[in-house]
Amino acid sequence: MRQHYLILLAFMIMVSILFFHFSSLIISHKIDSISRYDERIKIEQEKLNSAKVLNEQLRQVSRVIMGSITTEKKFDADEIGTFTKQIYDIAEKYKFAIHSFSHKDISSLNGDLLEHLYTMELNCTFVQLGKFLTDMEALDNIIKIKTLDVVTYQSRGKNELLDAEAETRYKVEIELSTIKIIKEA
Repeated sequence: MRQHYLILLAFMIMVSILFFHFSSLIISHKIDSISRYDERIKIEQEKLNSAKVLNEQLRQVSRVIMGSITTEKKFDADEIGTFTKQIYDIAEKYKFAIHSFSHKDISSLNGDLLEHLYTMELNCTFVQLGKFLTDMEALDNIIKIKTLDVVTYQSRGKNELLDAEAETRYKVEIELSTIKIIKEA
């Protein structure tokens, strides 16, 4: 009888060992499977985030394009005034002077674009110029920079002594256009 109990005990120990062995194999397989799913989820989440960013950028571009479509044959005085105010506000934000500012309508080549030319002279540093151009790029207009000339004040022939602050300032001449697309009838 004792031998039967020992055999039964050995059998139960073997079943327990096999149970834990197969359980650990199944669990490790499930953990690997979950890890693969997590990796796929992470990749798909990154794609989704990229798509959201791209969608927002495309919305901004769409807003600029839709705002630049017109049925008029020339720029509205309010649009010119608003753009001019935005330019002066940006210059004031970065604390530099706009010494001269002029604008005029120019004709388009084939009648499907309106173009308004702005010419301005600034007195600013390179950092201020970079911030100015970045903020101007963020405006809801189609803007084309035609010329950008940067000249130091010393190279213009000034003989007076300049302090360290004045040496970093430049005369910047910018010629740019805002463009509108004429909507076909």
